Amino acid sequence: MIALRHECRVFKDGNGLALWVASIQGQATLERIDGPSHLAYVVYAATQEDAMQQHHDRQGWGPYVPVPGLTDQPYEAETLRRQLAEYPDDEELRRLNGINA
Repeated sequence: MIALRHECRVFKDGNGLALWVASIQGQATLERIDGPSHLAYVVYAATQEDAMQQHHDRQGWGPYVPVPGLTDQPYEAETLRRQLAEYPDDEELRRLNGINA
């Protein structure tokens, strides 16, 4: 199963928070809408559901309520290929996906 990098970014002096499948284009879009951000932390997960539960755990929000058929779907290889190209120094992304540097 493919594991992808998800970034939690903080916007607006700590008043805005976003977690998503990391991408340079996604970050640019969010910053165009919400202003500059900084990286709070990274989680790795095989589904959005797993990433959101890790995010909820870190925030102390309790269980994440999944959306069956949407948040429990495995990621595609193309998204992994994009992340490997955009984050070439992410050793954990490579390790989790069985890719040697």
